[in-house]
Amino acid sequence: MLTPGKYTYITKNCLFCDGTDEKTHPILYKKNFKDEDLNAEIFSARRTTEHFHYDMVKCEKTGLIFSRHILDDDTLNELYKGSIVTFGEQTEFIKRDYWAPIADYVKKWNKGKSLDIGCSNGFFLEVLKDNGYEGVYGVEPGVEPKTIARADIRDNIHTGFYGAGLYPDNSFDLVTCFQTLDHLSDPLGMLKNMYNSTKPGGHAYLIMHNTLARQAKVFGEKSPIIDVEHIYLFNKENLPMLCKKAGFKVVSVFDVKNGYPLNYWIRMSPLPLKKLWIGLAKALGMYNKVFAINAGNMGIILEK
Repeated sequence: MLTPGKYTYITKNCLFCDGTDEKTHPILYKKNFKDEDLNAEIFSARRTTEHFHYDMVKCEKTGLIFSRHILDDDTLNELYKGSIVTFGEQTEFIKRDYWAPIADYVKKWNKGKSLDIGCSNGFFLEVLKDNGYEGVYGVEPGVEPKTIARADIRDNIHTGFYGAGLYPDNSFDLVTCFQTLDHLSDPLGMLKNMYNSTKPGGHAYLIMHNTLARQAKVFGEKSPIIDVEHIYLFNKENLPMLCKKAGFKVVSVFDVKNGYPLNYWIRMSPLPLKKLWIGLAKALGMYNKVFAINAGNMGIILEK
């Protein structure tokens, strides 16, 4: 069990220069929470952020933003195990937005076995199976998500953490990973494991936040991506560098457009006076109207 106020912290270095000195990695934002502020709900996907974050620094050479002192892996693992699914009503929108960038690519790819890392309730496994993939598998640390997964894919979800040895090398034609790499204390290790899991000629597809996106620049520390869940944050220049370091060839890097009802955008944004904005949206009949925008996410397609 976790005991508030008694967490163990470890120091993380830059993924490229292996440094963490303040001269070349100045602090962007100082840590702003206490141990007792943390719980499993805070480590659940797509919640409204409390804007808690560690000391966050920036590598002046590569632009990599990362948390310098973080909770140790045992503590993080325990918190993620208790995470819950909080985005049920947005599932169909997410499925559409994540599938769209690879829909044309998949027409030319082998639709054999696929693996989704951090698969939550298996929503993207549903998409892959419904679009012809013969075998769909997922890995999810949270206990609850598997219980609400679609019946025909539930048994193919492994409750736990993805790592070396979980599956044989060269097993999958497609490996996907959405909004997960930036949560890891060792993203390069994850990418290397993904490379090993992918068949020769197979592909990997990732989506995550982009620190050079407009919303990140406008909102700064109040951006939803500045959050205690995020250990390493990337952009469209340094993410391909890391993927190549893991052995992959980069096929494409692109912005990902997201379409959600206006009420979701208001809830997730750092706007002040949210009740006023919600009331205005309802008065104008736009509360449930769907708007598709570039909200600061990027995707990358890789090949082994």
